Amino acid sequence: MFNAYEFVFNGESSAMYGLMLYDFGGTGQSNVSFGNGASIVESTTNNRINPVHLGVNYHTKPLEFKLVFGADRELDRYELESVAMWLTGHQDYKWLSIEQPDLGHVQYRCLVTSLTPLSHGWLPVAFEATFRCDCPYGYGFDHTISYPINGVTQILYRNDSSIREYLRPTMIIQPCSGVQSVKIVNHSDNGREFLLDNLPASDLNIHVDNALGVIQELNHNYNLYDEFNQNFFRIVQGDNVLEVIGNGTLSITSKFLYNIGG
Repeated sequence: MFNAYEFVFNGESSAMYGLMLYDFGGTGQSNVSFGNGASIVESTTNNRINPVHLGVNYHTKPLEFKLVFGADRELDRYELESVAMWLTGHQDYKWLSIEQPDLGHVQYRCLVTSLTPLSHGWLPVAFEATFRCDCPYGYGFDHTISYPINGVTQILYRNDSSIREYLRPTMIIQPCSGVQSVKIVNHSDNGREFLLDNLPASDLNIHVDNALGVIQELNHNYNLYDEFNQNFFRIVQGDNVLEVIGNGTLSITSKFLYNIGG
C-alpha cells in the first residue's frame, strides 16, 4: 500500500494541483498482490495420473491498483475538470512515480482507467483513481554503462531486477574503423552469443533494440541483418559474465524490472 504525500504522472506532480495521497472516509490505497501471478500450462491424458507440464506464464495480467488523493479543502468544478484533463484521456501509457522513500527507484508505465470524485458534505474533496500498468511490474530508471572494448574484454554486468525473466536491453556499439566483427558472449546465459560479422570498414554507429529485435546503423544506414546470427542480446537476473570480442565502445542501457506490487 502506498503511503506518500504526492505522486507524479505524465511529468506533472499532484502538488501542482494541491493534491496529496491519503485515506478518506475509510477509502484508501488498494492492497494489490505482486504482479507475477502464475498461470500454469498443463495437459492431462487418460494414461497418466500426473499432468504433462508445459510451462508457467507469469505475464497474463498487468498490474492494477487504486490511489486515493485529495486536498485539505473543498474542490470546485474548475479544479475537477483540470485534474480530469491531467489524468485521463491519454492514448498511450504514461509514467507514474510515487514520492515515497522505498519507491524512489521505481516508476510505473500506466493509464488511468477510471477517476471518481469523493465528496464530504456534498462537496468534492478527493479522488479515487484506478491505474492499469502495461506489465505486471514496476520499472527502474534508465541505467547506462559504457565500456571500452579492446580485443577480448571481460565484463561483469549486474541485473538488479527482482524477476527471473530475461531482460533485453538496448545497446550502442561503436566499433573502431576497420573492425570486421563484434561478438558478445553471455556465459551466464549458457554461452549465448550475439554476433555481428563482416562489418563495413568505416565509422559505424550501431543501435540495437534487443526487445523489439531492431538493428540500426545510424551513420550510413547500412543493413547489418544479413551478417547477424539472429541471437539478440539478453541478460539474466543477477550477475552476467560477458566476454566481448572486438575493438571500440559498447554501451548497455537497461530498465530493470521490480516485482514490488502496488
